[in-house]
Amino acid sequence: MRIVLQKLMSFIRHRSRSGIAFYDDQNWEFSEAESGVIPGAPPSPDHPLARRIVYGFTGVLVAITGGLGNALVVANLPYLQGALGLNLSEIAWLPTVYLITSSITGFILIKYRQQFGIRSFCIVFLMLYAATVFAHLFVDSMASAIAVRAASGISGAALTVLGVFYINQSLPIQYRQTAVALGIGLPQLALPLARLFPISGLALSNWHGIYLFELGLSLLSLAAVLYVRLPPNKRVKVFETLDALTFGFYACAIACFGAAVGMGSYFWWTDTPWIGWLLAISAPCMAMALGIEYCRARPLIDVRWLGKFVLLRFAIVTIIARIVFSEQTTGAIGLLRGFGLTNDDIRPLSLCILLAAILGVVVGAIAAGPTRLTPLVMMAVGLVAVASFMDTSISDMTRAPQLIVTQSLIAFATTVFIGPSFLFGLSKVLAEGGSKMTSFIALFGITQSLGSLIGVAFVQTSVLYRQQFHLQSFDAQLAKDNPLVTNEITRLSHGLASTVQDPTLRFAESVAALGQRALLEAQVAAYADVFYIIFILASLVALFLLGVILHERLLKTPSDKAAQ
Repeated sequence: MRIVLQKLMSFIRHRSRSGIAFYDDQNWEFSEAESGVIPGAPPSPDHPLARRIVYGFTGVLVAITGGLGNALVVANLPYLQGALGLNLSEIAWLPTVYLITSSITGFILIKYRQQFGIRSFCIVFLMLYAATVFAHLFVDSMASAIAVRAASGISGAALTVLGVFYINQSLPIQYRQTAVALGIGLPQLALPLARLFPISGLALSNWHGIYLFELGLSLLSLAAVLYVRLPPNKRVKVFETLDALTFGFYACAIACFGAAVGMGSYFWWTDTPWIGWLLAISAPCMAMALGIEYCRARPLIDVRWLGKFVLLRFAIVTIIARIVFSEQTTGAIGLLRGFGLTNDDIRPLSLCILLAAILGVVVGAIAAGPTRLTPLVMMAVGLVAVASFMDTSISDMTRAPQLIVTQSLIAFATTVFIGPSFLFGLSKVLAEGGSKMTSFIALFGITQSLGSLIGVAFVQTSVLYRQQFHLQSFDAQLAKDNPLVTNEITRLSHGLASTVQDPTLRFAESVAALGQRALLEAQVAAYADVFYIIFILASLVALFLLGVILHERLLKTPSDKAAQ
């Protein structure tokens, strides 16, 4: 072991024959046109074809790695409970912590890249991630699992950006917009891909298979970024003392709000006092952070810019979109799990979802253009509305094959949406010369990560409310003096006659079976109600975006139309 570590340290000190230390940037020369426009982003020099291919493969690896580790945990969350000795409410902390840390750190990483360089950015956060996962293999507890998810959220935010940078280097400069859409879309493939992994492999050694795979991916990505260098960005001193104060209040606000929203539907909103306290704390903390930034000459988060109507509209639409996309991740998959199906049982559905998601990434990247961003977002939300309406016809006989069409539509819509929505915000940043990038990433992180938490909470809370409503309705109909109920209990008793000899026990089991049937029917009816609510939400957003498109076209002058 000592020899291996000595060789590793020797490799770190002497990265290449040229004597360049692995943490140093290489010298690149590039024209003004190739220089990075976005703060902290690498330039885009002209590369030979072979180097572009290497950059492309590295970008795909890094982008998928950023989300796949957490996706494996999310996809196998019900099965991890036993391995860690946790209940459903406790295990739900894992995906919640990931989304919180991902949302918190995204925008501050931009300044880190500006001041310390991309090389340091690549190495520090990948090493942090790998070290945390490695440690969890030896300390198997809830605290260590939460620490891994927290580190995964930070590195996931970093790797998503790295994926965009590497994909950007793989394409000519005129396809920069396509590269950004591809880089942002690729991490969305992680969850459908994770559902295809066999449970038997991941369950190796008390579910350490997940963490071994996650460790392997992180080390593979670390090796790739050590070997395949990005062009260095221009370093400038950007951190200020007030940044730490703002970040402290901002992180506290996001952490409190995210924890309350993410766990509210598990511990239940009105039964757990600390959920209310967290929500109460988050508001003044965010107000303090925004108040400090409002008074600064060089703000970390430009409150005035984010207060523009077009960006507020962007935030609202994006959060609602994340809610309706939960129709698949929490709604349809939750319904199938309620029927007792595992990931292995729904593998054909997961494969169709993955293929549709890949198609969505490609279509979103190719079709994205300055005048097509809003129409693409409208199309994506409209497809969710169509699929949700189709899913309102579910029954207790619905299984994975009956959901292939609708869930493929939603998977396609989800990945079509992410690229154009990011490019829409990025266009507003570029219009300001790139100086508002940290502000936009803070907004985008909130809409995506916290929007996902809100979506999960909305679906789970709505399902529980509607399930209770339908159960009360069924209870009124299942009175023992109802002849139909009596006949059904008699029929069930006759079915148990060959296995249960005691008439009293047979009657009790028949009543219990009828109650379970009523519970299942109530659950299915609740999911159908939630799908209808999502249909209404998605339809309203699609109609609103249609109105925005028509309004913008009516305001265009003849010269603007001729320019297009």
